[in-house]
Amino acid sequence: MNSSSYLLHSTCPSCGAEIGIHSATAVTAVCGYCHSVLLINQNKLVQSGRHSAVLNDLSPLQIGTSGVWQGKPFTLIGRMQINYDAGSWNEWHALMHDGSSAWLSEANDRFVFTRLQPALPDLHALPEFSGLKIGKTFFKYQKRGYAVADIRNIQRGQYAAEGELPISLPKSETAQVADCRNGTSFITLDYSDGKTQPQVFAGKGVALESLHLQNTRTPEQIRNRAGHVKGNAKRGKCPNCGGEIRWVSGVADYVVCQYCRSQLDMGEETAQLHATGEMRQHQEHFLTIKIGSRARIGNESWWVLGAMVLYEVPVNKVMPDVPLYIQVAERAETDIETLGWTEYLLYSPKKGFLWLLELENNQWALASSLDDWPTLNRPLEPIDFRKDEIPFLYDYAAHVLYAVGAFYWQVAPGNSMYYVDYGCEQRKLSTTLTQNEQSWSAVSNIPASLVAAWFKDNKNISIKAKPLPDDKAVKIFREHQSIKAKDFTISNIRKWRLKTSLKLITNIRTPDFWMALFIVLNFPIFFMIFVGGLVNYDFGITPLIFHFITYGLLVKIPYREWGIFESTDSAKKYNLYLAALIVIIFTWCNYAVFNYQSNSVNSSHGGYYYYGSGGRWHK
Repeated sequence: MNSSSYLLHSTCPSCGAEIGIHSATAVTAVCGYCHSVLLINQNKLVQSGRHSAVLNDLSPLQIGTSGVWQGKPFTLIGRMQINYDAGSWNEWHALMHDGSSAWLSEANDRFVFTRLQPALPDLHALPEFSGLKIGKTFFKYQKRGYAVADIRNIQRGQYAAEGELPISLPKSETAQVADCRNGTSFITLDYSDGKTQPQVFAGKGVALESLHLQNTRTPEQIRNRAGHVKGNAKRGKCPNCGGEIRWVSGVADYVVCQYCRSQLDMGEETAQLHATGEMRQHQEHFLTIKIGSRARIGNESWWVLGAMVLYEVPVNKVMPDVPLYIQVAERAETDIETLGWTEYLLYSPKKGFLWLLELENNQWALASSLDDWPTLNRPLEPIDFRKDEIPFLYDYAAHVLYAVGAFYWQVAPGNSMYYVDYGCEQRKLSTTLTQNEQSWSAVSNIPASLVAAWFKDNKNISIKAKPLPDDKAVKIFREHQSIKAKDFTISNIRKWRLKTSLKLITNIRTPDFWMALFIVLNFPIFFMIFVGGLVNYDFGITPLIFHFITYGLLVKIPYREWGIFESTDSAKKYNLYLAALIVIIFTWCNYAVFNYQSNSVNSSHGGYYYYGSGGRWHK
């Protein structure tokens, strides 16, 4: 932008610096030199008596950044920054080519483009702020249903601004805002003016690459202003215990000390104590992957920023009033709090965030947050493009046992989440709910050999699997990254199930392989019983009993830890020798009983049979 594009050219009444106004709808301007908040009144700049300066963050955006949204050029001419206890976010004022205004919201490396919508004539068309509930509220706006994705009720917020705004900079420290989604549609409901009906901003989530941005901040510009470049690995000392902490600058605002579990707020270069945690024994849970480790995924480096250890708890402890249309999975009450898993937060400066989940028995999964939600019939009822319900798998709840490392939101022991999974075991469409937020993710089961391939250059990390070749590792990761909410259709889920079944049957280290082998070896017995009929084979039920016993043993016994294996890793893997022994023993038992029964029948009837029309063996 240059001076020829100014609609109003004046000087700051506070310091005398030159100020140019670009937008005809501008109400507020902030002097770039003395940070005075100025009011635009009848083509004059008037002092408001306030000063405002935005924090030195590490956003790639700046005043003057230009781009294209929905085929229309725009330029960023102002920013409002809201800071509160749980974090901060930026609202960039975009001046469109036709002179209208839009907003580019920036929070946690996620971006949403919205525009203010006309007020609805119906005074009761939208719910009141007090009535908004995560996972329950579902309302219609312009004939489309919306679920609440995020509720922010901020009582101690601090507002700062730069450039030009089409609104007055709020004086109040209260903000009541809710983001709502359904499929690719996004709206923000702003109740901050105290009215029953909110202002509505509608738009869509965007990736910065899709906006074709120009005049963004370079790494050098960011370094000169903020002191360090976004994505750099940083080290420091915990102000509580003095232990070394690591974080990635400009990515994670909160760090949990791995030694004393203190919660820290990260400044540009130093850590400030947010809350002191009690010292815990490091042996509470051994992390397979160390914080700060680097994974090589394709041609990109990913940093392990943090890890959360969670344990499962009864759903009614977290979500006491689960909606009736959710088929709550039945579980054994005694087993609930013994189940646990670890979630590692990975970050790439170019690709963003990724969750790596470590489950029991060396099982792993990947989870990626979805910018576009699935189409919803209700808050917890996703449907595909044919309006068929996506199959429900199970729901469960979890508490955070403890967390170490860095995160882009505040996390503390005792935090609770409620999960609902849909789709199939190999690929899940999963939603996570807290009191103030709901998000959707794509989850893919991955082999341990893939994780081993990513961390094969880290000598302090041992994944009990042979690393996959690089080409196969890249292929699996790209398949996961390409999965979107719209891909969870009934037909795709059937394909994924079939593919998973084939993999299990052909994998010698799964119970499914050995069960399939047991069925093949015992097929002659089942065939003879089918042809001859159960009437002439009193033991006919026995093969079925052996079938279920064999499957139960194959699922449990080869994973058991035996005393003779305590000094080795054998007990932690699927023991092929035990599986083979189980199949051999019960196959022998089946044929032994069959031969005994056959000999008994032959002896009692002279050994001569023919097949009659009645479907039975006759003498």
